[in-house]
Amino acid sequence: MINENQRRSIATALGLLDETLCLFEAYANGREVRSVCYEEQNRLTARQRRDLLRVIGRFRAVMEEMKQAMNLPSTVVDVRQRIWGHAAGFWEVLAELDSKRLRAYGPVSSDLAAYLDPRVQRLLDDLMRLSTTIGRGGAEEL
Repeated sequence: MINENQRRSIATALGLLDETLCLFEAYANGREVRSVCYEEQNRLTARQRRDLLRVIGRFRAVMEEMKQAMNLPSTVVDVRQRIWGHAAGFWEVLAELDSKRLRAYGPVSSDLAAYLDPRVQRLLDDLMRLSTTIGRGGAEEL
């Protein structure tokens, strides 16, 4: 009924959907992240939270039936790979904050360059150190 390529494709799509449902479930359970430059505001009402959890349950019931019927594998994600991937992918975003690249948006004052460039470099160095350490699976001190 299904070949291996089809099985992998379906399993991957359902794994990504399930990952998204995990995030939605966390929001339904009150998740709000607050950090230095990022903040989530969870304004879901009690009813919206209940409805969201009910819909997630329906999604998962169909997904579980599909998994069993087609003998689909679970997607297993090593957190180290996730951290490495996000860190590696974000390197370019941070590099764009360098004063030379900011010139694309207009002249950059020497004061801004003197302030910004060493801090951006520090962030890039730490991001590279994080990626390298996590990617190797090592226990080196960050």
